[in-house]
Amino acid sequence: PIRMASVGRQVVLSADCGGTTTRLQLYSVDPNSPLVDEELAPGDLLCEEKYPNLLFKSLDDIIELFLRDNCGPEKSRPTVAVLAVAGVVTDNACRFTNLDWIVDGAKLSKTLSIPRVEVINDFVAQGYGMLTLNILNDDDVQKLNDVTPQRGAPIACIGAGTGLGQCFLVADPSGDYHCYPSEGGHVEFAPRGEGCDRVQEEMLRYLKIKFSGWNRISVERVVSGKGICNIYEFLAYTFPQRVDKVMHREFLHKAGDASVIARHAKEGSLCQEALDIFAACYGSQCGSMSIQFMPFRGLFITGGVSKKMSHIFEDKEGIFMSAYGDKGRVSPLLDQVPLYLVKNDDMGQRGAHRRAVQLLKEHLSGRIREAEELVDRDRDHLVAPRGFVGEADGHAGEVQKLVSAFRELTVRNRRLNIGKEQEDEYQPVFKTMLWRLPRSGYRMTPEDWMHREMWIAKNGSLCYKSHATGEGLVYWTKEDLANATIGITDESNTSRPWTFHIEVEGFQPSFFSAESQEGRDLWIQQLKEIQKK
Repeated sequence: PIRMASVGRQVVLSADCGGTTTRLQLYSVDPNSPLVDEELAPGDLLCEEKYPNLLFKSLDDIIELFLRDNCGPEKSRPTVAVLAVAGVVTDNACRFTNLDWIVDGAKLSKTLSIPRVEVINDFVAQGYGMLTLNILNDDDVQKLNDVTPQRGAPIACIGAGTGLGQCFLVADPSGDYHCYPSEGGHVEFAPRGEGCDRVQEEMLRYLKIKFSGWNRISVERVVSGKGICNIYEFLAYTFPQRVDKVMHREFLHKAGDASVIARHAKEGSLCQEALDIFAACYGSQCGSMSIQFMPFRGLFITGGVSKKMSHIFEDKEGIFMSAYGDKGRVSPLLDQVPLYLVKNDDMGQRGAHRRAVQLLKEHLSGRIREAEELVDRDRDHLVAPRGFVGEADGHAGEVQKLVSAFRELTVRNRRLNIGKEQEDEYQPVFKTMLWRLPRSGYRMTPEDWMHREMWIAKNGSLCYKSHATGEGLVYWTKEDLANATIGITDESNTSRPWTFHIEVEGFQPSFFSAESQEGRDLWIQQLKEIQKK
């Protein structure tokens, strides 16, 4: 064990590793700073980058590049790393993404020279993120009932998105919460219905035929974005006379897009019936999770589909809440479970960082063992990802998605180093500090904005100073800015005052915030002067 008081600031790495992209962040952390519930984990963001997976042979290569670019000889390397990956994690290893990579925390610890590397499921990261939510802040959560949370009691998290994620958290004797994974989205779907109502039973039969005659159907085939599409397809097959032909053509053209169904959901339509069935099944699954874990500190509902369909949770007598509370003689248990809808979008990254800080404290205090001995992981013992690039059974669309993501991110990640021989032409003619929103940031989240030194160079380029390396970088060249759209950002669309945006063809819009209205107007004036030359 290391005496915490004798340890200075440490660097921690957190990663959100999705199917197509990997987002990496480095933080400087004082290990003596406490982890406080309902607050963001301590630490100063040093740098972050986002990489397209398709460009690399392994996650190891992505992290190596990131550390090489941001942890030079004079800079500290991470003491711990937490990698949140989209896959099933067993024994600190995971077989993940459509590229079928194996991510092994013990091996990465050795190859990256990081004392501790922990691999966690991406939904476990979401679970740790729940600990950062302020339940009294309407921007963080929406309370769905009036139950008071019990300190120290279990927490559960469920989220419909691409699939149906689940996890749970329990407190240790010291009160620190630890999150554990669950693959509850893959349990069998259980049809429900009053009296002789057999719609969901018939839907189960339909889905068993659709998915190759399997003798079981996972609940996420119904409770997820794709699940909404499955429900609609069943209804369209069962009631062809009620199909809206125009809507159906759009649905077939945009296969797997549940937003088409949501957009056409009118009273009495098949689309509305599909959403009602989804709400009932989602409510039932949330109720099942509540009676399984009895999370008296809270059941948190997250996920992209949940946020987009938040209206289904608002009616306390509605379909979702009715199904949620319908658990027979144990239904009174649900009256003790606080229920929340999570409104934030960055819970995975928040949670990965929180777990990294927690892991740092455990590592320095000697409360965890050193990295496991290297062993040869048998690929067959790790759960396979949903589909691999290169498989012959219909995964060409996945390849195209990866290629599209690569092309987009190649443009978004564009930045040019200013070499020593170029320093004269990149000397500033106008320079101030600006708040800059990183590529992966969210305008409404104040913590995402970064204070950076930015300038317009003699040659008309827009430049900035890297906080991580101290080197000058070109944000856009004069040619890039020539036809850019520059304007003031509506205050309702940003958390910072005096924000302006710059849209350059081929790039995602970028957002900057000045220290005053005069500063913002001066920047806009200077940028437009470049366009006149």
